[in-house]
Amino acid sequence: MYSITPFILIVLSLAVIIFIIVKKFPQLTLLDVNSIPEVKMEKKKDEIYKKRTAQKADELNEKRKILFQPVVQKLKEIQLAFRKYVGEIERLLIRHKPEVPETPEQKITKEQDLKDLIQDGEYSLSQKDLETAEKKFIAAIRIDPKSIDAYYGLGNVYFEQGQMEESIETFQFILQMDGTDLRTLVKMGEIEESKNNIEKAVEYYERTLLIDDNNPVRFAKIADLLSSINKYEPAIEAMSQALELEPQNPKYLDRMVEISVLCGNQKIAEESYQKLRMVNPENQKLPLLKDKIDNMVV
Repeated sequence: MYSITPFILIVLSLAVIIFIIVKKFPQLTLLDVNSIPEVKMEKKKDEIYKKRTAQKADELNEKRKILFQPVVQKLKEIQLAFRKYVGEIERLLIRHKPEVPETPEQKITKEQDLKDLIQDGEYSLSQKDLETAEKKFIAAIRIDPKSIDAYYGLGNVYFEQGQMEESIETFQFILQMDGTDLRTLVKMGEIEESKNNIEKAVEYYERTLLIDDNNPVRFAKIADLLSSINKYEPAIEAMSQALELEPQNPKYLDRMVEISVLCGNQKIAEESYQKLRMVNPENQKLPLLKDKIDNMVV
């Protein structure tokens, strides 16, 4: 009996412990671990760390954007240049086509073929057969990649087809080969004028006068364009150049009076009016011009 007593005591102790645990278990299950101060502090530290890490990552990304922005921009420029290069590749191939030595007979035949193609292209262009004209001029360019006449005809075909960008590129290509080609300069002036780029048009017309300054029509044209954008002083100068070449041209004298009135230069307006009255006394605009001069505010 003595030897069983310790065992009974152990069993009773375990029973008491189990009873206490079972009784307190509902309270233990309701315990919120997250409410423990130490746990709350640890979570707060973790949140702060994550926030700082995210901020540093954003700052690093921003610095990288700033650092690589010039490189990205340069790459975009390179891509744009490459696209333009691809667009010009056919023309470049034609331009740099290896030259094969020709016999005198071949050279004569080639020149005649070139002349015939250009003439055929110009005729087709005049007949508004634009598709045939384009083929003729391109065939001429294949024979002679430096034929300004062929490129000029092709530029006019594109212009008539409404392909303004291609037309401008073709005419500008001509000016790269020969910056003194008058008809191309005039054509570019007309194109810019049609686009209402008056100052650009004036630049092209002025370039023609550097080549041939004995053209009163061109001076008068420049005067009219400058007047249309209210640049009256240079317009008067351009019209004066036209009158130096044709001092008794009634049309130029008439325009000089008009521009001078707009500019407020009564002296030039009166002088031009008197010259016009002597040159063309029957001009029906004389009373109107005189009235404009008399009503000028000095």
